[in-house]
Amino acid sequence: MQAASTTVTAGARPLATAAAGALVLPLGVRGTLTVGAVLQIVPVILLLVSPVRALRYMPVPPARTAVPPAREGAS
Repeated sequence: MQAASTTVTAGARPLATAAAGALVLPLGVRGTLTVGAVLQIVPVILLLVSPVRALRYMPVPPARTAVPPAREGAS
């Protein structure tokens, strides 16, 4: 799981760099840093308004249904 997370975040870095470079032209450095700081707050707000905050216990996953084994020669 750690490798997948690292791959996703490392893969997003060039895109974030390009977006920041594109924002510097019209907004300047200070404006681009302000936009970046505001975007850092968005995940916190999403967690605060989500139902995750009301959870008190870990939900139990649904029971898995057994899949019968395939029969040889069945068509």
